This record gives sequence, structure tokens and C-alpha cells, in this order.
Amino acid sequence: MDSFLDNIKNWTRDKTEHVKETIHNLTTTTSISIDDLATIILLHPHTQYEKKEYLGLIFNECTLSIDTYEYYLETKGDKHEHILELTVKEGNEVLSSYHSYKDKKHKMKVPESIMKINDIQIH
Repeated sequence: MDSFLDNIKNWTRDKTEHVKETIHNLTTTTSISIDDLATIILLHPHTQYEKKEYLGLIFNECTLSIDTYEYYLETKGDKHEHILELTVKEGNEVLSSYHSYKDKKHKMKVPESIMKINDIQIH
């Protein structure tokens, strides 16, 4: 019986921590337009780029790590004319994502840390 109660306590403790993390993530985020976030990622000096060509079409994969967050941007076109996908992750957890083929939203939630580049506040 003690083992059963210990399992319930551990499960409750784990769920409580998950709820705390979720609340923290929600309160430390801000909204930004898809285009603005893509521009930040493209212009950031630590962004890593990979360009691929398929059947004459150019696709770009851009990744950026800031603090504990990973930003992934996929674009089409030599000059990144079309945003195909934009994902914000912390560890293995997707915090926010945009896919051009299914999403109609124009803004997404991101951690506030992305809003500071060289200590300049972006609004």
C-alpha cells in the first residue's frame, strides 16, 4: 500500500512541476509576427544556414539557438521569399509553430529573449 501511495505522490509531484513550467512559459512569452521573427532569425549573427536545391527550387533551413530555445526556419527561394515553416522549441517541447500549408495565423508566441538583439528592444 505504501508503494501505491508513493507512486501517487510522485505522479502528483511530476504533474505539479509540469504545470509550473507551462505557466512559466506562458508568462514569459510575447507575440511577434511571423515575418518579424523570420527576419530576426535570418539577420542574427549566430544563425546557421543550409541551402538545398530540388528540381531547380531553392529551399533554406535556418537554425538559431538562444538561451535554452531553438528556432527553426524553413524558407523557399534564393532570397527567402516564402516562409514555409517556423518552429520554436525548448528542449524537445514545441512551444510554438507555423506551417504555411495549414496555418493562417500571422503571429506566434515566442520567448521574450528573442526580442532582444544586442540589448535593443524590438516592439
